[in-house]
Amino acid sequence: MSASPHKLRLSLGLGFLAFIIAGSLLLLAWLRQREREESNRLFLALAKADAESVRHMNLPRSEKLARSLEELLGMRIVFLDRTLMLPAVDELIQSDIQSGLVEDTNDHQQSVVVELDKNHYMRFSRDTPASSLSLRDPATRNAFLAFWLVSGLIGWLLVRERLKRAQSERLAMLGRVATSLAHDIKNPLASIQLHAQLMTPQNEEDQQAVKIIENESEVISGLVNQWLHLANPLPPRLVKLDATECIQGVVRNTEAQARHAGVEVHMDLPSPAWIMGDAQRLAQAVRNLIINAIQAMPHGGLLRLQGRKTGEKLELLFADAGSGFSDEALARGTELFFTEKEGGMGVGLNIVSGIIAAHGGTILFQNDPKGGAHITVTLPLLPA
Repeated sequence: MSASPHKLRLSLGLGFLAFIIAGSLLLLAWLRQREREESNRLFLALAKADAESVRHMNLPRSEKLARSLEELLGMRIVFLDRTLMLPAVDELIQSDIQSGLVEDTNDHQQSVVVELDKNHYMRFSRDTPASSLSLRDPATRNAFLAFWLVSGLIGWLLVRERLKRAQSERLAMLGRVATSLAHDIKNPLASIQLHAQLMTPQNEEDQQAVKIIENESEVISGLVNQWLHLANPLPPRLVKLDATECIQGVVRNTEAQARHAGVEVHMDLPSPAWIMGDAQRLAQAVRNLIINAIQAMPHGGLLRLQGRKTGEKLELLFADAGSGFSDEALARGTELFFTEKEGGMGVGLNIVSGIIAAHGGTILFQNDPKGGAHITVTLPLLPA
């Protein structure tokens, strides 16, 4: 089973954080290498310039001159007499000179040898300089900021693509399950509905029982269609309809369930409220919201359905007397497969959100400070 989007985000976030840390360390190592190379280049250039001055001024190759230059340049300087060297040592020094090698010794020293004339070399030595890299340095700071910015953008794109792929995989699996369920449920359901229509009630009690069978059959049919819609969402077929009449019809169909749960439904809706909508889809969304509100009040309570026209919008409020939304539910309420309800599938509010959005509306989840949940749905009204 695939991980939930929340766990997937956490996993990708931790992986990306590890990438940022590793990348920052590599960037730091690269910057230090560049800094070391630049320092060595300047060290070699200074040594060559000093040797050129000694050669141009034809100064004596003495230890006294070496001490004077040390005080001036802050480096240790030694004149090497080539005539006293072994040929192999001289060849090795010549090779280092041609390659411009700055040698690092084991005692945190750097040295470079420069040819002074045919009989002498000059060897310059200094303490290995410490790194001066700091985020206070504009160049270093800009390098890290550029790396973090580009990495963040790439990471965001990768995470978004991975979440989309995971969503597609879940929807593909859901499509296969929904198609199988539709085939296995719709045939016996059609038979139940047909026999309910053919029954001849003998009294009022029988008539009420037949009505319940028909209504509950419609509920099952709606649930099957809900899964099919989730697996293969089609655009709504928009026609002119009275939203208030549509909502009243859903309330009538859920009246038995509300009464059984001890929930009283109060409606205060403007009539008429003309919108462009798909009656079946809109009823499906309203039914999900009402059923959720009923289930949020296991010990009964009051469900208020209020509506008002605000300019060109119809604002609908579904207010229950339950325990309200948790902080996580407020943040992730419409996320597919997210649920805090025992035995829930986490698809209802996702479908509601999709249907409302397809009608050009919005949905807002809030908690009433006095207790209970508030869900506000806004739909565009037709011009008067």
